[in-house]
Amino acid sequence: MISTRPHSVSGFTIVRNAEKLGYPFLESVRSVLPLCDEFWIGCGDSDDSTLAFCHSLVAESGGKVKLFETTWTRESQSGGFQLKKQTDEVLKRCINQWCLYIQADELMHEADFDSVRAAIEVATLRTNIDGLLFDYLHFYGNYDYEIRGRNWYRREVRLFKNGRGISAYRDAQGFRGPEERKLRVLPSGGRVFHYGYVRTPKSLGIKSGQMAQWWGNAQSTEGEIPIRRHVGLTRYLRSHPAVMKNRIASQTDLVDPTRQSRHWDWTEVKNAITLAWERIIPVRIGEFRNYELS
Repeated sequence: MISTRPHSVSGFTIVRNAEKLGYPFLESVRSVLPLCDEFWIGCGDSDDSTLAFCHSLVAESGGKVKLFETTWTRESQSGGFQLKKQTDEVLKRCINQWCLYIQADELMHEADFDSVRAAIEVATLRTNIDGLLFDYLHFYGNYDYEIRGRNWYRREVRLFKNGRGISAYRDAQGFRGPEERKLRVLPSGGRVFHYGYVRTPKSLGIKSGQMAQWWGNAQSTEGEIPIRRHVGLTRYLRSHPAVMKNRIASQTDLVDPTRQSRHWDWTEVKNAITLAWERIIPVRIGEFRNYELS
């Protein structure tokens, strides 16, 4: 049964091998707890300290964080199906009017909370609105550089109304309504800080090798993947979420991506053309949008 309390929020996430894969998982959950009335973690069968991390979050949250253990199976691995399946299982446990989803390498900034809460109030009154849209900041190489381009999505839905038959779409990057209907959304005024590519070449290789299996690919040997000087790198001069302070200070082995070698391919060429076009006309032609903006 869905709670009748106005503007109430259930947060949820999935996680597996967060330590091995170098995810800022503890910081991720802590970053959104002030927005949530409850928070559900679906903890997959890990072979590192992930379950202990989850229990520590339960203990420190005073009952707000709730945990259940899951098993990731090898069925239907193509297209990231297991990520969708696990995400939908956690979503079923959310009882509040709104559902807030965060991935293990994503955080939200406390400076945006007032804007997000105000957007929830507005969207609650509009029955045609399904959810709220967040702007994305993708960091690459280290915490000083964000990256933009056609292959880096600019926005995604991370808050949506409960009880509308909404479920994870494809690999759970976003969500859709019944019969894969795109969600009708309003801007949230909030940002998602994506740190999935803030890594060393060794860590990037481990993550790529481990995650490939969930897209139906043979697991790689997890060799190093070089950090490149990609088109679209921009110096980031603003603040990070406060809960990231200690992690940022402790990671001293990261490299400067602007000092690395380039590797030109068709993706890089498209990114260069796109970014040049957007400096003149701020419209991205052919952009994939997993939502309908109202």
